[in-house]
Amino acid sequence: MKTIRIFELFAGIGSQYKACKNIEKELNIKVESIGACEWYIDAIIAYMLIHYGSTTSELELSKERMCELLSNYSFSADSKYLIRSSYFNNMKLEKLQSYFPYLYGFVNNEYFKKKWKTNQKLKFLGGGAKYHTTNIKELNVLPKDIDILTYSFPCQDISQQGIRKGINKHTRSGLLYEVERILKINKNNLPKVLLLENVKALTNKLFLKDFNKWLKTLENLGYKSVSKVVNSTDYGSCQNRERVFCISYLDKQKDFIFPKSLSTKKDISSVIKNDDDMKECNHLLKYLNDAFRLTQNNITKTRLDQKYTNFNSEAYVYLAKGYGPTLTASGANSRLKFYFPKTNELKYISPRQAFLYMGFDKKDYLSVAKQNLLNESKMLFLCGNSISVEVLEILFKEVILCLI
Repeated sequence: MKTIRIFELFAGIGSQYKACKNIEKELNIKVESIGACEWYIDAIIAYMLIHYGSTTSELELSKERMCELLSNYSFSADSKYLIRSSYFNNMKLEKLQSYFPYLYGFVNNEYFKKKWKTNQKLKFLGGGAKYHTTNIKELNVLPKDIDILTYSFPCQDISQQGIRKGINKHTRSGLLYEVERILKINKNNLPKVLLLENVKALTNKLFLKDFNKWLKTLENLGYKSVSKVVNSTDYGSCQNRERVFCISYLDKQKDFIFPKSLSTKKDISSVIKNDDDMKECNHLLKYLNDAFRLTQNNITKTRLDQKYTNFNSEAYVYLAKGYGPTLTASGANSRLKFYFPKTNELKYISPRQAFLYMGFDKKDYLSVAKQNLLNESKMLFLCGNSISVEVLEILFKEVILCLI
């Protein structure tokens, strides 16, 4: 049985690892995560819960000791900026006790084995075969024999939702230069395949020069690259989500071709149902325009009256039929609204539905939700910031069969 070794930069909640695990049985492979880099506190907690399960709160260490241990690492409370040195000190003891095992377990192998009562090894940065880290700027030497390295670098500075500062060393999207640095340091130990995912805007005229420059950098390192804007609906999702994917590989004797669209299509009604966990927004019914229309992307939507808002995406209401719109981490599309004609109700997408919408399963949602460590808005943010698992499954299958 072939073992596929994956390393996730900008890991998020681990959609890449999840997708690889999902295709293990079909391809008769074993997937091993040999490293992950993530600094966003909420994402780390969700990552650990989804992939390794829950554990008990830390009741043995004092607050001072927990704060001291966590101070050795770089964490973010909003995914954008480093926390203040007083962040954990200002946290209530009970909350810190519940957060600590997941944050410290992410970066410390011995603590992980103790709290999760397992002999399973995580790979961490900081000595030996340790390659989990919260700070990409401190990551230098990669583990040997990486089959797939993923790097869905921050999109804030190139997305339509963001401020569009571009890719430079002074922006969050400029962390792509850290990937370049790491690859150059490891030029004699390069991963076989690289997978990039980012917003469609990366291929727009405004940023295309930067993207082509990046592809040239990879070429100089020995990689052949193939990129494409993929709509998730082509690969088994009911979500209209266009993203750029770039597959780069060292074996130039091989050719990677993006798989054809699947013939079977998934309807959003399989995910969005009029369920009790959806929060009502019936106060907006008085602004509802009954003139729903079908878009070219098979999305059925209408606008709320301008008396409610002039902001386009905030005004849209959708029907749970055909395909659905892109779920985003922030902005109006992080609060998708659906109308149910039979009961004349208007409701927001729920966190459970958001997990399913991104290709995760109910078990993943429950693993996170049952611990009550992340509220609904945080779970929605994490999902909107993730990658479609269905798309990754299709791409990883092709990568493994053709390139590894």
